[in-house]
Amino acid sequence: MKKQNVRTLVLIVCTFTYLLIGAAIFDALESGNERIERYELNKTEQEIKALYNMSDEHFQLLRDTLMRSQTYQAGIQWKFAGAFYFALSVITTIGE
Repeated sequence: MKKQNVRTLVLIVCTFTYLLIGAAIFDALESGNERIERYELNKTEQEIKALYNMSDEHFQLLRDTLMRSQTYQAGIQWKFAGAFYFALSVITTIGE
């Protein structure tokens, strides 16, 4: 194999390894916060249902209406795939 091909292959492997490590770090740092927020949201939902004596169906209707009015509806962002995409976008947008 030519020397240039070996260098190119090493660069590709290093970049991919860097992306995997970066994605794993972002996943580890951010996923815990999302779990805590999800727990607090579920707790608040139960309190609202109890306070206003709402059925699950009525609460789901209210939630759907509110979600349609929100601009961000992608769901949980910091899964490994989302973290990998973020790491990829960071290294591809940095430069001159």
